[in-house]
Amino acid sequence: MEVTLHRSGKYSISEKASFLNHCDTHLSKPNRLGALCLLNETEIEPLGSCEVNPHCDIGIVTIVTHGLLEHKDTDGSRGVIKAGQIQYITAGDNLRLLEHNPSAIEKTKLLQLWIIPRKKGFMTRYEQRNCDMDRFNRWALIISGNGRKNSLRVEQDVTIRVSHLFMGHTLVSDPTQVGYGRLLFVLDGEVNACGHTLRGRDELHVIGDEAFEITANRDAHLFLIDVPMSDFE
Repeated sequence: MEVTLHRSGKYSISEKASFLNHCDTHLSKPNRLGALCLLNETEIEPLGSCEVNPHCDIGIVTIVTHGLLEHKDTDGSRGVIKAGQIQYITAGDNLRLLEHNPSAIEKTKLLQLWIIPRKKGFMTRYEQRNCDMDRFNRWALIISGNGRKNSLRVEQDVTIRVSHLFMGHTLVSDPTQVGYGRLLFVLDGEVNACGHTLRGRDELHVIGDEAFEITANRDAHLFLIDVPMSDFE
């Protein structure tokens, strides 16, 4: 089993700016994890905005963890995502998004993932639903490639699980298929996994199909992502 630890990076946007200027290095091909080409935890200051200019044929998962996120795009779609909600967009050709914090008081905090779809040529579509961020001491499946267990279906064989793990409790990752990688992201708190201690915004990349244990040193919110490792173009 190959394990790589990536320590936290924080990206704050206080005024209108290009989202790409605030991404971590996972966007570049040598550093991305298979079909997952971006994982970014972002804060937007009160009344702040950011412009998202994704390449065409990309799936965008946005999970708001605090506050509100208002969005509108060049196709005329607009809406609001609240804390505890998740949105999936298949971005068509030349789609541009403006994401805005409508509150004059509270920051918006969000987690955004860019996922390469299993095939190209999708029309732009949106889907949004509530996200169970407080599944205590067990995994909740929120994203999958087939919509099982009432998860949000995306156009790739990716799964995303979340858990609120209490101090002293242990979770086990499921074994995964050959040819898949896993990414453990700690939103907050502290855990031990694969011989490493992870704190808020740290992530662990695991290549190998064996299960591994995750034990909380402090209460922690966790994301566990299974992603195919093919050489996506």
